[in-house]
Amino acid sequence: MKPAVFTLIVILATLVPGCFQRKVENPDFKPNCLVGGPDIYDPTEAEKVLWFDVNLDLPPRQRFQQIARAYKNEIRAVFDVLNYFLTIIPGVNAWELIGNMTASALDKGMIMNPYKDEVLGIAEVLEVPIGNLVFLNIFYEMSRFCTSIVAQTEDNKDLYHARNLDFGQLFVWDIAAQSWGLTEALKKVSVNINFFKNGKLLFKGSTLAGHVGVLTAMKPHKFSLSMNAKVQPDLINVAKWYMGEYANTDLQFVMYFDRWLFENCDDFQCAREKIASVKLLTGAYFILGGVNPGEGSVLVRNTTSVQFERKLFDGDNDWFLLQTNYDPDKEPLFIDNRRDPGNACMKKLGRSQVSRKGIYTVLSSKPTLNKTTVHTVIMSVTKGYFETFIQKCPNPCWAF
Repeated sequence: MKPAVFTLIVILATLVPGCFQRKVENPDFKPNCLVGGPDIYDPTEAEKVLWFDVNLDLPPRQRFQQIARAYKNEIRAVFDVLNYFLTIIPGVNAWELIGNMTASALDKGMIMNPYKDEVLGIAEVLEVPIGNLVFLNIFYEMSRFCTSIVAQTEDNKDLYHARNLDFGQLFVWDIAAQSWGLTEALKKVSVNINFFKNGKLLFKGSTLAGHVGVLTAMKPHKFSLSMNAKVQPDLINVAKWYMGEYANTDLQFVMYFDRWLFENCDDFQCAREKIASVKLLTGAYFILGGVNPGEGSVLVRNTTSVQFERKLFDGDNDWFLLQTNYDPDKEPLFIDNRRDPGNACMKKLGRSQVSRKGIYTVLSSKPTLNKTTVHTVIMSVTKGYFETFIQKCPNPCWAF
């Protein structure tokens, strides 16, 4: 496959509209902060997202197979959406080509163990091409939009960490659901996992069935982490990885690194140091929370170093940090300004109302909640709460 053709496929698959770097108001989809309105927080809704146990002492191929068996049809439906979307290039079976390219990279040892063997175990259950499954696992490197919040309670006794996972913009409009086809498919594969090692709970995480990394995670009473993409990911690095230029290097995929962090760190400071020093395939925003007052940071990472760090109790609105997908000194895309309405809604909430209910209300307010929101995760590091809610944005609702 020619590099130019492959690069085009990758760009089409990610569809990051980086050229729209300006800021205007959209009169048809005005922000709507729900703080002060009716109580919309219902903890029983979190029970609809199932919990699974993953035993890290098992052989890698066996670890995630029970999840794959439970969600076999739903994961294959995600494949179907991507396959349908990638028919956009006439005469090119892009889904098959991407799968073949990724399988070749896997054969060359360009995905490290135990993740390689874990994905192979899932593929055995799903009976799908291994290359396409691996692509699904690394897809998060290239295309995802999220909002993450860390907020300190007024008495300094607790820190809440929450995020909306937004994923699927522009991937086939589902007329019946009035939403994106990929977003709707991913809602059906959202899962929670208890990771065990040596017979003890190591950490809790939220992810998508078929993946072996984590998107959001918490080590109870220790620290928490969510990771947001940069709106313009390092696609050139991803293309170079596919071409074999990063074989036998120590570059990390962010989803796998997130999980590694929880397997190897036991507190906020260790996690912060590892985030600052790891070499990454793509830049990202790491939102980190701890158990002590003021332990909350957003580390803005490029592939080699920390560009900038935002901390709790350091500047305006210092009792909370809200991060979307843009550098602090950059304006958001004109079609995707979640940052300003989100900050305004947090100010309306106020520090005295920081709680699971309060943070959930902010993340359920438009446009923080939008047509690409797959799920909302609420974590309390000190108390050990971890809840995942499938979200649906009522019409009219912004589709990005």
